Amino acid sequence: MWVVPVVLVLFCDFFANGSASIFPLFPETLYHYSPPENDVYFYMYHRSNLSHAHPIIIGNRSTLDYSPFDPEIATVIIIHGWTHGKDVPWIKEMREVMAQSGYWNVIVLDWGALSHCMYIEARVHTLVVAKQLRRFLLFLVDNADVNLDTVHMIGHSMGAHISGDASRQIWKRTGRKIGRITGLDPAAPLYEWPHVESLDELLDRTDANFVDGIHTNGRHLGVMTPVGHVDFYPNGGEAQPGCPLWVCSHIRAVEYWIASLSKPDLFKAYPYDAYNRHLEERIGEQPLTAYPMGIDANPNMPFGVYYVDTAFEYQKYVHSVTSLIDSLV
Repeated sequence: MWVVPVVLVLFCDFFANGSASIFPLFPETLYHYSPPENDVYFYMYHRSNLSHAHPIIIGNRSTLDYSPFDPEIATVIIIHGWTHGKDVPWIKEMREVMAQSGYWNVIVLDWGALSHCMYIEARVHTLVVAKQLRRFLLFLVDNADVNLDTVHMIGHSMGAHISGDASRQIWKRTGRKIGRITGLDPAAPLYEWPHVESLDELLDRTDANFVDGIHTNGRHLGVMTPVGHVDFYPNGGEAQPGCPLWVCSHIRAVEYWIASLSKPDLFKAYPYDAYNRHLEERIGEQPLTAYPMGIDANPNMPFGVYYVDTAFEYQKYVHSVTSLIDSLV
């Protein structure tokens, strides 16, 4: 039953360290391990200096007071996944585009010190990362009077599930929900397959007032199961045009999201049922109603699953490339 986890352990160990251990750690060992909480960092970025990271430390009010945090505007928190960190190309571009707009307090949760490791170990680390994210949000509530309804968490891969777990913890403690969670190709290994580990650790539609998911590598590195009120499946949701490898399709969700920041109406999404009927009954069919995928997705849309044909126009609005090499630094 541990075939897949052990393969992931060996792969991740080789990927991160250049060699695979012949004595992999098994889940029974790892689940008794608690990673250090101080390896989880929060950095704010502001349009006044896009390259400067303002650290905000849980429990340290002065770091919040001396940051450009504005409690009068909405807050977005970007959360990466396995082997990434705050300075990988997609995070740099996303945070800069969002900060430049001035609409949000843009914060990056950096757990790179805990994500550059064996995959199965990183999976265990997500529990403490979610705990720290919960503590951070409640710190903002207590010290900056932040309204949780105005908080939007954007998580890629494991980061999507971390968002859901943290939000669920806040709900249990306060009875209040986060405003929005966006899951960008939420991770599947050790979440959806080889079997569902724990429903409490998977992103779902109950985790925020509005949850939207973009699925680009379903049944492989990303989950195929709907996770939100609305779920988008670009090009079918399993493989993306021009992507020979799973990891390419997996990161494409991030690129689609970044493109939508510059052109919110770029992606035309159609409810799957209506789209299928349209294909079957083209003659005399009324024009389909299109809905936005990306930043403009909203709770006024009909809930359900959506098909999106992306083509390649999105590339005009994405200026970074994130590759496997970025996972090694």
